[in-house]
Amino acid sequence: MTGGIKDMIEGCTEERSRRAKAVDALRFIAAGIAREMRKRRAGNHSVRRDVERHLEPLLASGAARIDRVASAMGCSRQTLYRRLKAEGLTFEQVLDGLRHRLALKLMRDGKLAVKEAAYRLGFSDPAAFSRTFKRWTGQSPAMFRAAGRQSGARQSQSEAEA
Repeated sequence: MTGGIKDMIEGCTEERSRRAKAVDALRFIAAGIAREMRKRRAGNHSVRRDVERHLEPLLASGAARIDRVASAMGCSRQTLYRRLKAEGLTFEQVLDGLRHRLALKLMRDGKLAVKEAAYRLGFSDPAAFSRTFKRWTGQSPAMFRAAGRQSGARQSQSEAEA
């Protein structure tokens, strides 16, 4: 793309013509950027998904903070705040939603102890994780697991009877 623009500008002999060609080249670039921005807005590009992608590896270290995520995304804290606000979200909502989904997955898998799951999700205290999990689901993590095992056992039993 830049080679074509350079050729357009260098092919001109008059200074005024060079300026006009440079302006045309800048308009061409600006139109391309505008097209890309429209595609991103119209497509399934989501700031939330980008934030979650950067947040997940930070959870276990306890470094899940908006300034860290903004820096990783190459923008300022305020810019990230505005982009999330444009989607009707706050950083705290995205963090809570990500933790919620991951907590459900970890509890369904049953491979980790509740304490280990709490630390992996960035909770400094397993009791805080249990309270939050109960807020999300209405059940403690242990009750949620037990209910999952019972429904899995019932499903296996009904499959065996069929």
